[in-house]
Amino acid sequence: MAENNVEVNNMTEEKKGFRKAYFFLSFIPFSIIVAVQTAATTPGMILAMVDMNRQGMPMEISAMMDVFNQKYAAFCYVLYCLICMAVFIPWYYKGIVKKGAKTDYRKALGFRPVVITVSILVCLYFVISGLFIIADNVIPSVMEKYNELMKMSSFGTNVFITVIYGYLLGPVTEELCFRGVMQGLLEKSNMSYMPVIVIQGLLFGVMHMNLVQGVYAFMLGMALGYIRYKYKTLILTVAAHVVFNFFGTSVELFLEGAGISSMQKIIFAAVAAAITVVLFIVAAKDNTLYLKEKEETQTLD
Repeated sequence: MAENNVEVNNMTEEKKGFRKAYFFLSFIPFSIIVAVQTAATTPGMILAMVDMNRQGMPMEISAMMDVFNQKYAAFCYVLYCLICMAVFIPWYYKGIVKKGAKTDYRKALGFRPVVITVSILVCLYFVISGLFIIADNVIPSVMEKYNELMKMSSFGTNVFITVIYGYLLGPVTEELCFRGVMQGLLEKSNMSYMPVIVIQGLLFGVMHMNLVQGVYAFMLGMALGYIRYKYKTLILTVAAHVVFNFFGTSVELFLEGAGISSMQKIIFAAVAAAITVVLFIVAAKDNTLYLKEKEETQTLD
C-alpha cells in the first residue's frame, strides 16, 4: 500500500494558516463509519427479533443479541467493513496519499519503528488491564453495566468473527477511517500534530458508544495517531491495532487461565506505564524524517 505524509514544511504551514474546510471535512469519515455500521447491523437485529418471535422467545435484549451473534453478526460485520473499505480506500489513496510526500518504507518499517510500535501497544494493553481492575473497585456499578454490555455483544465462540473481523477487517477499516482519512484531513487543515491526534482519538472513542470502552478506545486512538504521525504509514497502525485486539482477547484468556492475580496485573500496569513513557520519549527524540528525500519539501494544493 503506497502511502504518504500530508505534512508540509513549517514555513509553508505558517504561510497557509488554518484551513477550515479540511477541518470540517474531517468529521465526515466519522459520520460515514457510524452510519454504515448502523445500516449494516440493523437488518440482522430485525431478523434476530423475527426468529425470536417465531420461536416464542421473550423479547429480551440479551436473548436478541445471542441470536444476532450466532446467526447474523458475521455477515453484518463483514458487510459493514467491506462497504467502509470501498469508501475509504479510494478516498485515502486519492485524497491523502497522492497529494503528499512519499513515505520511505525502508525507514518506516525498520527495526526501531516496528519494535517501538509493538512495544507501545503491548504496554498499553497492560496499562488498560490494570485500570480496569482499579475501576472495578472505584466505580463497580459502571463496570458491572459495561461487563453486561460486553457479554451481550460478545462474539462468543464464533471463531470466524473473532479472527476475520477482530484481527483483520475491523482494524483495517478503523485505521483507514480514523488514522487514514480523518487524520490526513486534519493534518491538511494545518493544525499542530497534538490537536490532530486528540481529535481523531476522541472520535474513535465516541464511535464505541459506551463510556468505559470509549475511554480506552480514546487511549488506543491517541497512541495509534501518534504512531501514524511519527512514522507516516498506516501499515504500522494496522499491525499495532491487530496486536492490541489479540492481547485483548486471546492473551487475556491466557492470563486468566494462568491465575494471574489482580495485584499482579496492577503491578504489570505500573511497569508498563513507565515503559510506555520511555518509549514515547525515545520516539519523540528520533529526528529521522521517514520520507523520501526528494519529496521532503513537496507542498499541497
